[in-house]
Amino acid sequence: MGWNQVRWTEAHQIASLMGVEDEALPESGIAPHVHFAGLRSAGDRRTAVTFLGHALPRLEALAWAGRVLETEAATRELRRPDQQALEHALRWLGDPGDATRRTAMEAAESAGERSPERMLATGVFFSGGSISEPDLPVILPAPELAGRFAAVAVILAAARVQDGNALLDRALDLGERIAAEGTTALR
Repeated sequence: MGWNQVRWTEAHQIASLMGVEDEALPESGIAPHVHFAGLRSAGDRRTAVTFLGHALPRLEALAWAGRVLETEAATRELRRPDQQALEHALRWLGDPGDATRRTAMEAAESAGERSPERMLATGVFFSGGSISEPDLPVILPAPELAGRFAAVAVILAAARVQDGNALLDRALDLGERIAAEGTTALR
């Protein structure tokens, strides 16, 4: 399945964003979906999640992580600050404006330090727009930060459940559909 929503044409471009050392980069000419399939067949779920988070456009990466967290949260009771961070991140996904982006960050700051919900809401803040105070000069986030936070949110969600590998497999399946179809895969 081709990844129509992914702007990168080679896996080494994505691996570079991930911070992979030059000697460990995939060979030139390998398509992202081919490298991803190799990671999955090798059982390297966490690297596959990280690769996918960096490969997807920012909105799609956050929508993917948001759906994973929303689905997982339906099976557990979250601490109120974590629930609020998730709610604000999901609200931003429905209305991706600057005010909802900044509110998501405020909620993230109250959430548990290592909660997946905090990572998702922080990813929302780093999705675009200035990360400085509104009355200060614009400072744009590094483009890979939103995807990095999205991937970390998914990995942390898997770490807190009994069968984390099953959650990662479901997340990877969903992410692969989003890479091919965009956010229509969430319907």
